[in-house]
Amino acid sequence: MADSRFFRLAGPFRLAELAATTGATLAEGGDPDVEIRDIGALDSAGPGTLSFLDNRKYLESFACSKATACIVDPRFADRAPGGMTLLLTPTPYKAFALAAAA
Repeated sequence: MADSRFFRLAGPFRLAELAATTGATLAEGGDPDVEIRDIGALDSAGPGTLSFLDNRKYLESFACSKATACIVDPRFADRAPGGMTLLLTPTPYKAFALAAAA
């Protein structure tokens, strides 16, 4: 969850909007109308939350995450838990920073 002392929640945002903002591609079968209300770390994210994976050492957290959506490099897409919608990009950290700034 974004720290409300530093960030104002501006959403919700549809995944289609976040894909356009970040330059990421919505994974096949992903619903572009899913709403994201917050951002969070893989291990603490829940429904309505967007997270990201940029380092393979967090693959276990990624595989267990409860985030609604995740920005991830396509090479790790097959490790996503069922029901998670993916935004695919070779630069997940940068894309997440752009989504957080929105």
